[in-house]
Amino acid sequence: MSEYVCIPARCASTRLPGKPLVLIQGEPMIRRVCRQALKAEPEKVIVCTDDHRVAEAVSTLTGVEVCMTPAEAKSGTDRIAMAAAVLKLAPDDVIVNVQGDEPLIKPEHIKLTAQLLQDKRADMATLCAPITCEQDLFDPSCVKVVLNKQGFAMYFSRAPIPYERDNFMHHQPPAMAHYHHIGIYAYTAATVQKFAVLEQTPAERAESLEQLRLLENGMTIAAGIITDPPETGVDTPEDLERVNAVLALRRRQS
Repeated sequence: MSEYVCIPARCASTRLPGKPLVLIQGEPMIRRVCRQALKAEPEKVIVCTDDHRVAEAVSTLTGVEVCMTPAEAKSGTDRIAMAAAVLKLAPDDVIVNVQGDEPLIKPEHIKLTAQLLQDKRADMATLCAPITCEQDLFDPSCVKVVLNKQGFAMYFSRAPIPYERDNFMHHQPPAMAHYHHIGIYAYTAATVQKFAVLEQTPAERAESLEQLRLLENGMTIAAGIITDPPETGVDTPEDLERVNAVLALRRRQS
């Protein structure tokens, strides 16, 4: 069994065209994400893309391989499934799916997600963090997750879950812990291949959250709670400015 980090990267973002190639502190974002992933010391980092410009941006990084995948891939996980088949990964090889728009991803989170998959013997592992801002609880772009007592996900939603009926109806602050889903996943090559052939499910389509496909098909997702989530991903020009500001501040403080 080997561990790989797979980074799906496509340039056809509507909110930030050419997203993997935008500059983070002077270098393409996809290159920065790869360098962070390499610090987790996987067997290899695999960039799954449909754009030769992305391949060129990471071509000089040792330990990084590019797998060209079709532009029509429906999701990042589908793109990774294609790459796993092309590269003939073993069924029990562990894949950590790191989003190509997370330049502040922490290597320790990559390691934690892979370890959680094995410790919990789950079909998938992911991470979440406590929601500390009430505004985030009601923000559809902040995906929420509810866990059971064994640390497995019960449901993911863009809505505020669990819905604290009495508190929310009377505009009272939440009384219980709520968790923000962190978009990092670990699964075996066999699981990702199984996922890719499953049809989209009703809840997945309604919420536009692909992880619900596993839950609706009776599979398990372990979710580890962390208190130091990545500070921000990059979906918009404003996010890009924020990430560059964070890294500039770190550089001044070091």
